[in-house]
Amino acid sequence: MVRPARPVGRPATGVEEVIRQRVAECADQWFPGTGARPHVRLRRLVDRPRAVLYAVHVGDRTARPQVLAKVRRGWSDAVRDVGARPRLTPSLLPASEQTALEFTGLAAVQAMFGNGNPEFGAVRPLDHLADHDAVLMEYVSAPTLRDVLVGASRFSPRIGRRARGDEETWRRAGAWLRVFQQQMPAAGLPVRQATRDDVVDRFEAFGGFLTDRLGRRAAGEAVRSGARLAADVLPARLPLAVGHGDYAPRNVFLLEDDRLVVFDPLTRWRVPRVEDLCRFLVALRMQGLQLHTHGAAYSAEDLDRRERAVIDGYRGDGALPAEELRCHQLLITLDKWAALVDSPSRSIPGKVRSASLRAASGYLRRETERLVRLVGSEPG
Repeated sequence: MVRPARPVGRPATGVEEVIRQRVAECADQWFPGTGARPHVRLRRLVDRPRAVLYAVHVGDRTARPQVLAKVRRGWSDAVRDVGARPRLTPSLLPASEQTALEFTGLAAVQAMFGNGNPEFGAVRPLDHLADHDAVLMEYVSAPTLRDVLVGASRFSPRIGRRARGDEETWRRAGAWLRVFQQQMPAAGLPVRQATRDDVVDRFEAFGGFLTDRLGRRAAGEAVRSGARLAADVLPARLPLAVGHGDYAPRNVFLLEDDRLVVFDPLTRWRVPRVEDLCRFLVALRMQGLQLHTHGAAYSAEDLDRRERAVIDGYRGDGALPAEELRCHQLLITLDKWAALVDSPSRSIPGKVRSASLRAASGYLRRETERLVRLVGSEPG
């Protein structure tokens, strides 16, 4: 269930009228044959604290939406102030800059994959409404890999049916990232966590934060061992690549022809090349259902199989140092854990949230222990 979000900044209703007018003006250009100034209807899909998504229906000839409108909101005071947790990103971008980055990123991804690629497709960007922090893009009617993952859980009523999203799908998710990093222009982008010392610093910050908030026993020893591992296994300067910004199963569509389409790019930084791969792997293992069930939604074997497929797709014919990968995967896990611990909640009673957090933290502690064991035990 989507909870009502507290708006920040401009009311959404004014933006809705701007979207209607813009789509009506451009519909025949974007979708030839639509006709001049067709009827345009908006349907609110998702209302989050940071963004509102609308399905935009154009004309009367189809019930399917043709445009997705994404309207970003500014950071709330609660997000800015709560806990002052450590982060990998040193500053929070305003909504206007995030919107501009997303539109530019969508255009770059379309240039890479929008011309009949047999494995990958692209979301077509349509317009950037800069004055309203909104992006218009072509609507993609397809499940995300997060949807596929939820459907494959032990608690899904679909169990027993043929599930979509086999190992080849997950391999392609890794391969998409490899191609994106090879082709995405990096000129002029600032760097983040470019050295071993930078990574050690973040490990120390996350380890201290989680230990202070949860206690030494609940956080576990693996939380505090990351800095030492990074100092031992990482090179002094790390290989970098342009970061997607939020590469996760929820941002990857699986089309009917089994091609993958990736959206929501925020190409703000050059980052350690395995960071986005690790973000994807951590999102795979920290899927909400898995956290809330204390690790019961998916077997370790199923998660390992999907993880190996993603890694193999990313590696291709190249080299991928296993220790470097697992070290960064541990770092991203700590980042996500810190965000979970520090997240504001106005709708969940304190005792219920504390119990849920304890259960999720138990799963995350075991995951950090798994990653520490893998460092040095896998072939590179």
